[in-house]
Amino acid sequence: MNHWVFKIILQICLTTIFFFSAKSTIATENERGLVVISSISIKGNKITNDRIILRELTFKLGDTLTIAELSDNLTQSIQNLNNTLLFNFTSINQHSESNGNFHFEVVVEERWYLWPLPIFEYSHRNLSAFFNDGDLSRLNYGIYLRMDNFRGLREQIKLRLVWGYRKEFKLQYFSPNLDKEKRHGISGLVSYYTNYEIPFQSINNIPIYYTANGTNARAVFRSSVSYIYRPKHNWRHSLTFGWINASVSDTITKLNSNYFGNSLNKLSYSELRYEAFYDKRDSKIFPLQGFFGKAEIARQGILKAEGIANWNIKLWAGLYSEIANRLYAGSDALVQLNSNNNLPYFMNEAIGYGNYIRGMEYYTTNGINFALNKNSLKYQLLKAKAVNLPLFPEGKFKKTHLSVFWSIFADTGFVQSDQSTLSNNFEGKFLYGYGTGLYFYAYYDIVLRFEYSINRFGETGFFIHLGTPFLNL
Repeated sequence: MNHWVFKIILQICLTTIFFFSAKSTIATENERGLVVISSISIKGNKITNDRIILRELTFKLGDTLTIAELSDNLTQSIQNLNNTLLFNFTSINQHSESNGNFHFEVVVEERWYLWPLPIFEYSHRNLSAFFNDGDLSRLNYGIYLRMDNFRGLREQIKLRLVWGYRKEFKLQYFSPNLDKEKRHGISGLVSYYTNYEIPFQSINNIPIYYTANGTNARAVFRSSVSYIYRPKHNWRHSLTFGWINASVSDTITKLNSNYFGNSLNKLSYSELRYEAFYDKRDSKIFPLQGFFGKAEIARQGILKAEGIANWNIKLWAGLYSEIANRLYAGSDALVQLNSNNNLPYFMNEAIGYGNYIRGMEYYTTNGINFALNKNSLKYQLLKAKAVNLPLFPEGKFKKTHLSVFWSIFADTGFVQSDQSTLSNNFEGKFLYGYGTGLYFYAYYDIVLRFEYSINRFGETGFFIHLGTPFLNL
């Protein structure tokens, strides 16, 4: 067995230390009573179509359920509604009728759906890397228009116009409503961006940048169309066809002949990707209970004449549990495998880019195969509850929720080294970081994290992150 394969297995085995409790429920005689759902009403949806809400319920009109089944269905239905990210608050009330049947009232508080926002963002891999660099020239500014519930049918439209360090045009559309049952959907993406400064190589695990004067160092065009199939609430499949066309200045190819491979300054290829996703988390943004699994296989370079030929496989998994009152354990794992042993630098990103080891935010690794495991033990200092903000008028921003967690964490990772990573010494080593942090989770999916961590090399640091501590999906 290859050495790196053994280390991947070792990392995955580490996740088992977080889960030693299991819950079982035995129905009592009282729980075997039957409930007939005679009517369902919806309240609070001024924009959202009733069918979108009914699609997320795990029960329907006329169903007969036991008391135990009813409790599970209500919990899962509320989680499904929350995970649409259309509502700030949801609840389902039940009322007994004179004939012994039950009426259910679904109550939602809709979010604000139209976001014309100014863009003021950093171009680094993460917020901590931006603070460490301190280069204000790497800021982007522009306009971001997002409509999250277009026509009340959960359709989403995104438009980004960006200037500054990165110039970008991006238009994205998503609709889950190709059929009456809301099982079939479609999405499309078109984007074009340019940079006058780009990393062209990594040395000592830190990206090295080239700055072009008066011209673009790189230009990238991407387009894709996806068919989405959601047969059940927790299952999602998608098939995506995409096209990528990228070019760099001649100087980049001189500095790194493997940027696109073979000293080329252009790279064009098609991509066909299939994805299967099973999700039973209580929250997409900040999960505390449940689990998920995701598998993705992509062929990059469908035709022989294209500039790349590679099979890319990614596997994600996450498990979360409440192991004691207010105490939660969570573990995420990601494995990526590629068939091409000589990927160009442009495509050869491993740990440190979209996904990183906490305590190693300043570093990057490049390698064709890698594994990453992230573990957290969180204690809820402040339980989530609805709060009316004093200075806000009545409406979609008046009421918020806030919860606070203290956490200890431990992340591990391994990247397989190859000929293109000889100038870096992290590849081929067992990497890890651990520490403690304070997390603030608020409405509109805001997660603010303050973390102190130590990595394998004894380096310590205080890091600030805006976003989930779990793996990017």
